[in-house]
Amino acid sequence: MRRSTHSTLDDALHELQAETAEAASRPPAKEIDVKIRYYRPEDLVRMRAQLRGPQRFVPQVRCGIDVRGDGSLEPWIGGAERHDVKLQSGENAWQALRRELAKR
Repeated sequence: MRRSTHSTLDDALHELQAETAEAASRPPAKEIDVKIRYYRPEDLVRMRAQLRGPQRFVPQVRCGIDVRGDGSLEPWIGGAERHDVKLQSGENAWQALRRELAKR
């Protein structure tokens, strides 16, 4: 786990985009067969990058992006009640996350 601090939300989002883009560009994960269940690469979360803050105990912003084993990106928002962010036409995961944050 790696932590970093940023002075603005925009700086934090740029770092999130860079980290998740790098993780998504890696070769796909291998399929996993554990005899009672079979996991395809898209079932696996290779990396979970999250933003929260600026408050420490009850952060105003809680969001992130999961990088799946097949390289796909899944943006989400919320804390304990996490909600997937749906992509709109022509939008990528980072744009969708920014759109949702702009609503708040």
